[in-house]
Amino acid sequence: MKVRFLTFKSTLSSIIGRPLKGLQLLTGANSSITRSESDESPERDGTEERILRTPSAPTAIPLREIIYKVPGLFPRPLEDSVKDFRDFTKNEDVFQTELLETLPFYPNPSKYKKSKLIKTVVDDDGNYINEFCIYPQKPSVPETELKHLVFIHGYGAGLGFFIKNLEDIPLLDNEWCIHAIDLPGYGFSSRPKFPFEYPKDNLHTVQDWFHERIHTWFNKRNLLHKPDKNIVVAHSLGSYLMALYLQKYKESPSFKKLVLCSPAGVSNRDFDNTTAEVGKWKPPPWWYVKLWDRNISPFTLVRNARQLGSKITSGWSYRRFKHILNGDPGQSRRFEALHRYAYSIFNKRGSGEYLLSFALRCGGEPRLPLEEQLFNGENSKVLKNSNYEWVWLYGNDDWMDVDGGLRVSKYLNEKLGQKSNVFIVPHAGHHLYLDNYTFFNKILVKEMQNVK
Repeated sequence: MKVRFLTFKSTLSSIIGRPLKGLQLLTGANSSITRSESDESPERDGTEERILRTPSAPTAIPLREIIYKVPGLFPRPLEDSVKDFRDFTKNEDVFQTELLETLPFYPNPSKYKKSKLIKTVVDDDGNYINEFCIYPQKPSVPETELKHLVFIHGYGAGLGFFIKNLEDIPLLDNEWCIHAIDLPGYGFSSRPKFPFEYPKDNLHTVQDWFHERIHTWFNKRNLLHKPDKNIVVAHSLGSYLMALYLQKYKESPSFKKLVLCSPAGVSNRDFDNTTAEVGKWKPPPWWYVKLWDRNISPFTLVRNARQLGSKITSGWSYRRFKHILNGDPGQSRRFEALHRYAYSIFNKRGSGEYLLSFALRCGGEPRLPLEEQLFNGENSKVLKNSNYEWVWLYGNDDWMDVDGGLRVSKYLNEKLGQKSNVFIVPHAGHHLYLDNYTFFNKILVKEMQNVK
């Protein structure tokens, strides 16, 4: 338990998203290379500037530092943490619905939007993918002609983290339907026992397990008949999965445009490159690597902490979602709902999250980068005769390596003749869709407008 506690703050803050304390270990390409494409940055007040911290790659934090800071690390009041645990044991589903109920069109429709939760069975064992779907109240086209925007989260997350995107993105001309799904074994999707073990099983076999269930979801939701009308927006490890999905289903594509948001696993950093501030990089200790490979994560601690699990979660969630408040007392209900939602998905049975040790080495570097699997020589032939479009989004304080995205985007443009653009989202880190949702949503709306 002592070793697990030692890894909690560092692992939770850096694997899932923004750190509790900033320590920029690596920087990617000079942001000025791509910021010119996104220079209409909205004004942000000074309060929010202070809240957003520079992200870092996963690393271990000394036990002495954790003990010294323990009183302030986990701000959730104990009585609230106990209540959250009791509520979770009574009815897990309430944590998702109470967050979605902060939207103006759920459960009751608004003037322009209606929505519902859907569970789609995706295998012979009855496991399902959980989905939140938003429809136009009065579609301007037949259902078969609707266009579709699909959100797919990253490691340890769930569809609820896209709450500000789901709320604000319009259903342009009442022609769009928005879907947010929980990946197999994540969020409020079924959580079967994960059938693989690292390093015994093969990465490609694990990827297939996810891809087959995602493809079944696309098929059962009738999204395969006109893939040119579909956009997928995937974050972090979700981006990694969905890029490789194109390789597996090259003969029957599910979508034309892929928006990769702070994608994980694109490339290995060049540690010979002095611009990467290599001097700040410290390799993780051996025991941290062992815990990573065995899938012993902060979620393990949350699950075993019982009544204290919500309090431990607050060490991440209170800082991660604090900018949602931004001085507005009216947002306190959503802030509370976001925390409880995060606690609930962290506390649920471990399943899909165990993909991590297969895809990424301890520290966040890919075991088999996308650059090698999909965007290189012979492997890229599966994309050669396709007309996919690519959008790469990075936060200006992102710990993911933008250099890899720039190289791959250039390769797609020059070698494969595909449309690919890289954008830097200002005032944002790894969770750019939430850090600067206004700017992020504007980019997505522009991409939607380009779908004919």
